[in-house]
Amino acid sequence: MNKKLIIFDMDGTIYLGKNLFDGVLETFDYLKKNHIDFVFFTNNSSHDLDFYYKKMTAFGVECDLKKNFYSSTEVTISYLLDKNIKKIFVLGNKSLRDKFAKYFEVVTTYDKNVPVEAVVAGFSTELVYQELRDASLYLQTLDVPFIATNGDYRCPIEDGLYIPDCGGMCEWLRLCTGKSATVMGKPNPEIVDFLAHQFGVKKEEVLVVGDRLYTDILVGINAKVDTLCVLSGESSMEDINNYPHKPTFILDSIKDLPDLLNK
Repeated sequence: MNKKLIIFDMDGTIYLGKNLFDGVLETFDYLKKNHIDFVFFTNNSSHDLDFYYKKMTAFGVECDLKKNFYSSTEVTISYLLDKNIKKIFVLGNKSLRDKFAKYFEVVTTYDKNVPVEAVVAGFSTELVYQELRDASLYLQTLDVPFIATNGDYRCPIEDGLYIPDCGGMCEWLRLCTGKSATVMGKPNPEIVDFLAHQFGVKKEEVLVVGDRLYTDILVGINAKVDTLCVLSGESSMEDINNYPHKPTFILDSIKDLPDLLNK
């Protein structure tokens, strides 16, 4: 298999919480020895890229912050800048608000005398009801875009459990306001197109690897590249059998990825 760029999900694919999956370090040693580039792309906007870089290096994975990491936050920022949006209401963690504040005027409390040009929601582990209330008021009183960093309904953690993610928060707002969010992260295929261009590879040389069908796998399908679903996170074989869009490959974990790439 001639792959030159692999786009990895992290949660449920590389690790769960603080636990690195078996075979990960050996897999990345194989990629290095065979000159195969990789990017960690996460939909999780509750942390900045430096957080993930430190986490991966602490696990022992050799990687570069600027080269090997990309997230739905960066996609969202690029989109807003392209639309010439300057003032936004942000529902999300402090780290997300701080990142947006480098590029936009960030509003965090509803004021009918302070209009915004967009409402932006990210995965928030610091969520308080006031934020949902204020976001819903802006969405009801202004005709502005509703943007979500990602559409994941739940985030996997240890012991096979999950916590609510950004998609669930956006559903709550949709049911309250009647407005659906435009999702910037996976499964938006422009992400794959952008990364393929950045690394100078053809689409047939790209492989997307993840554990979640409606984001990780669907982004690859939407971008018309090969996909690999690992059964180490959210999706089971039953889920795959019931899902209308099938991954190109299925493995128990990325421990077996070198064998697949050798075929």
